[in-house]
Amino acid sequence: MEARDFLAGLIAALGLPARLSFGGVDPARDGRQITIDVRGVSDNGPNYRGRDDDDDGLAILIGKHGATLDALSAVTNAAMHRGESRDLFFAVDIEGYRQRRVATLRSIAQRCATRVMHEGVAVELEPMPPSERRIIHVTLANHRDVATESTGAGRDRRVVIMPRGSSLPPENEDDEDF
Repeated sequence: MEARDFLAGLIAALGLPARLSFGGVDPARDGRQITIDVRGVSDNGPNYRGRDDDDDGLAILIGKHGATLDALSAVTNAAMHRGESRDLFFAVDIEGYRQRRVATLRSIAQRCATRVMHEGVAVELEPMPPSERRIIHVTLANHRDVATESTGAGRDRRVVIMPRGSSLPPENEDDEDF
């Protein structure tokens, strides 16, 4: 497919050996989302069980909190959204990072919800990109004892988890970040 070839060329231009495959098709808001999985290539053979230092080379494609990964997805979508492919959206995943990050964010949401219930105080999370804030909101959307809201602006936007029925703390309150 054209998107996979485009992304493979981009990664190859960076000098990173990688293998690309399709991870699946999911419904998206305005069409379908196709995941392109990127895996490191090892020269040690199929039975190699040790750690290959080259595996860490793909970490540069993830970036802090997946920022570079999000940029790769955006560039791939921009290049592919010409003509007939406007209903296809591409998500890039490196070595299963997105799945691990979603699991981590859900765990953080549940732990913080437990803390909010036991201590009765609001918990303010670290700043996150919109896609990660959404995971926190969705994870706790049906929780009967806590509510979530986003606060702040731009790169400082974060989720606050609070007892249901309470309001956001003032912006200058010194809550602990996670």
